[in-house]
Amino acid sequence: MTVKILIPSQNIELTGEVQSCLLVAKRQGLATDAVELGISPTQCFSIVDAQQALSIGFAHDVDSLAECRSSELDHIVDYSHSVALADIRCALEQTPNAIYIGVLDDSAVLDLWSQLDANRAIRNETPAHQELDSSGHFAWLVTLLALEFPLEDALVLARAASNVSRGTWPANYQNFPIPVLEDELLDISVGWAHQGTSLSFPELSKSSLGLYPVVDDVEWIERLLKLGINTVQLRIKNPQQVDLEQQIERSIELGREHNAQVFINDYWQLALKHDAFGVHLGQEDIEESNLSQLSQAGIKIGLSTHGYYELLRIVQINPSYIALGHIFPTTTKQMPSKPQGLVRLSLYQQLIDTIPYTEELTGYPTVAIGGIDQSTAAQVWSCGVSSLAVVRAITLVEDPKQVIEFFEALMADRSSGVVKEVTRELSHAE
Repeated sequence: MTVKILIPSQNIELTGEVQSCLLVAKRQGLATDAVELGISPTQCFSIVDAQQALSIGFAHDVDSLAECRSSELDHIVDYSHSVALADIRCALEQTPNAIYIGVLDDSAVLDLWSQLDANRAIRNETPAHQELDSSGHFAWLVTLLALEFPLEDALVLARAASNVSRGTWPANYQNFPIPVLEDELLDISVGWAHQGTSLSFPELSKSSLGLYPVVDDVEWIERLLKLGINTVQLRIKNPQQVDLEQQIERSIELGREHNAQVFINDYWQLALKHDAFGVHLGQEDIEESNLSQLSQAGIKIGLSTHGYYELLRIVQINPSYIALGHIFPTTTKQMPSKPQGLVRLSLYQQLIDTIPYTEELTGYPTVAIGGIDQSTAAQVWSCGVSSLAVVRAITLVEDPKQVIEFFEALMADRSSGVVKEVTRELSHAE
């Protein structure tokens, strides 16, 4: 599907900047060939595909800001520094389509916006006196949106790209901004941040995860543990299921009997009650859980992520492992995000490999999930993840033992492919 970036004639000098960003993205394996550049018939930037048109105003100074505000735009990216931090909350209420870049906050700067009726911000620890190249930042933002990165990820990456050398894709944690979890002045609260910023969970050995089946019945738990599986997750979607607690309790008992790592999906209260080894939570479940209780109980926790912004949020609470997905289309669960694909999985893993996990170790254990089967496993494994989560690849086959042996043989040997070669070949899957 062709995507057009339409650039206003008064900003035509940004064409070269956008082309440079596209070239860097292409070198990572992202599908840039479908992106075309053109002239906008209006005074705003537009990103147009067969399904929608996104209009974006580039407010690089006070005069251009006035022009943007007079138009009905999806986003107004404001670099004018005309709004002080103390006034941002009111400004976002009055102009919810505004994105404020580089707002001063003591020794750092904030990028702020409103999304899904909630204020969001990322904090950049680069010295506030270091001037941002607004044209370069905006070119990255437009490019990333055209490549179908969600707004929050595009803002994170655009800021990170501004912290590295020109022509470089950001990959090191120290160059990335940090999502703000709690700020009363800005009316930002993610729900779980007030439980304490010093939350941490027991660490896991990357090698201990192995193949990670996700199943919906304790009978599968028992069957798989007897076949030698070391890590498994019980995911029962129906909270009204009559034997829900019995299933969870028995699964936890089986984990102890087999000295295995059994994670309970979502039902954290029952996991606490029966002293589970671990709990897995999706993004939508984190705010409803009590992370402090789980942390104090010493329960290991895995958290789902679907992009850069979510990843950088949850590492602030030090989970035991990070799930990355969904990689391919899947029918086992309704997903709010698009499939990530192999290229983005590889990029997420590169970043995670630079994030401190413990005082001695760098790089969180990671689990790739979503549509993985025998036909795609080698390509996913070559992206450097610690574990492969499977659902139908196990539960819908006649001989699960044979499938387990296939995955175990694959995961015992990391020579099954080179990340960049694989991702470039499959970049069309994005």
